[in-house]
Amino acid sequence: MIVIITANSYFASGITSLAALSATSAYSGATAVAVFPDLGATAEDYLHSAKTIVIDYSYPNIQHLASLLAQKNKYITGDIIFVVKEDLLLDPIENIVINALSSLVLEYASATQRLRAYFRHTYPHTVSHTFKQTIRSVDRNIHLKLSRQEDTLLPYIICGLNNKRIAQATDISNMTISHYRRNIYQKLKVRNITGLYNYLHSL
Repeated sequence: MIVIITANSYFASGITSLAALSATSAYSGATAVAVFPDLGATAEDYLHSAKTIVIDYSYPNIQHLASLLAQKNKYITGDIIFVVKEDLLLDPIENIVINALSSLVLEYASATQRLRAYFRHTYPHTVSHTFKQTIRSVDRNIHLKLSRQEDTLLPYIICGLNNKRIAQATDISNMTISHYRRNIYQKLKVRNITGLYNYLHSL
């Protein structure tokens, strides 16, 4: 199943057509497509059973990203493809969280060609490697300072998820999450989540 999340009917029609045209005869007849207007309105069972989730991320919504992130590791096994406006990737918080969630990140200008290739050569399997778009200053100033585990947990923290929800999403204990959160704050020389936001936006 392909789940398309967009409020734009033309976007939904375009992705549906690409999937149908690019599908191989082996599975094209069985390909189901479900369309939802936004992440908040998307039924969780569809997200959990989808082979591919295509998200038209035209406007920022960190709460919706947080909800998706909380489900990803345990329940979502398919590819997550974000089609975004380039300026959204310039926001360090959006950039970090989208990169943590996605199998592919595509800008609108190149989306059609790359999605056609994806549906032709990859779907319904999984993307063999992720394609990210990182802000170099963020990559240099954040990822080199943090351990691998801290780097993994950073998107959950900047989404505003509390330690209990992060623990539920990652199967890491509440106490360990608290330890890593303190380490992240100390390494980046901030005191709290507000300080972390300010630090990220200063890069």
